[in-house]
Parts: sequence; C-alpha cells; structure tokens
Amino acid sequence: MIALLLKELKKFTEQLTETLTFGETRERVSVHLGCLPVKKAPKGPVPPVPDPESEFPYIIIQALDGEDLDRNGTAQIKFLLGTKSKDDDGYLDVIHLIETIRLDLLRTGIIGGRFEIQRPLQWTLFEEQPYPEWIGEIRTTWTTPAIIREVDDFE
Repeated sequence: MIALLLKELKKFTEQLTETLTFGETRERVSVHLGCLPVKKAPKGPVPPVPDPESEFPYIIIQALDGEDLDRNGTAQIKFLLGTKSKDDDGYLDVIHLIETIRLDLLRTGIIGGRFEIQRPLQWTLFEEQPYPEWIGEIRTTWTTPAIIREVDDFE
C-alpha cells in the first residue's frame, strides 16, 4: 500500500512540476523515489555513487514510517527538494518549489483516490545551506486504507 502511495505522489509531483525550471541553465525538475539515481560504476573496485551535481533541481520522495490503526493507517512521507543557483534567486527557487508542492497537496487533499493528506503539513528550509545548492524539506502524513483481517472458515 505504501509503495502505491509513493508511486502516486511521484506521478502527482511530476505532473505538477513538469513546466518548472530552475538555476542559470533553467533545468527541469527530476522526481525520484527513495534517493537520487546511482550512476553506473566506473571499471574497477569503486562502488557506484549518486552524482547530485547532475541532478539539480530534484525532488526525492521518501517513506519515513507508518502506523496501522483500527480504522485506517497512516504513513509519514518526506519530500526532499534541491535547487542550485549562484545568483540571488537561488534561495527563492527552493521556496518556490516548496510552495508549489505544498499548495497543490493541500488543495487536492486526496491522491490516487484513496490516500488523504492530514494536517499539519510541515516544511523546512535549512538554516545552513551548501551554497550554491539550496535544500528544503516537506513532511506529510497520509491516511491509508484499513487492512481487513481475513479469517479462514474452519467449518
């Protein structure tokens, strides 16, 4: 169920950001589940590593934790947002990306016909930024459908 929520959020976020561009080179936003993609390893014993330099701007959607209750479940999902810009707009780029996602998630309310966002939605723009990169985060909680217990009939 959580994998389906992540896929729905990825699709939603890709559609939402498909016309947005950021940075001096006006790059389109890439959306990923879990982490940045790993580049192919060079020949030799060096393991593959993400190349964040080539991935800006990006959104990474991650499941953090969840809970199953009697009537439904909840899932905590984090959006990690990164933009890159050496000009004065770099700070505003990541804020614009946070605002775009935040507003549409709250306006839409239900994703994939079954996952409902709960309030509060929380966002953070980290105080210390790795200039010229700008990083922010959105933390959300989603209601997930209840899991119905199945009992075998022993009669």
